[in-house]
Amino acid sequence: MKINFLQIAQIELDDAISYYNYEVPGLGDAFLTEVLNALDRIGEFPDAWHPSSKRTRRCQTRRFP
Repeated sequence: MKINFLQIAQIELDDAISYYNYEVPGLGDAFLTEVLNALDRIGEFPDAWHPSSKRTRRCQTRRFP
């Protein structure tokens, strides 16, 4: 399964990474790793997550819920 981010979602992700790195050096990098791990799980098991709507499912990261 190919996963794409909307441009606004990519901007939000980049902002969150910057924020976490500003608060604690390296924390933003850990956040990105968690997001990438969640994306891998979504790609492997796309129907495993709780439905939010007909076309959307919700997958939380483990360390950054």
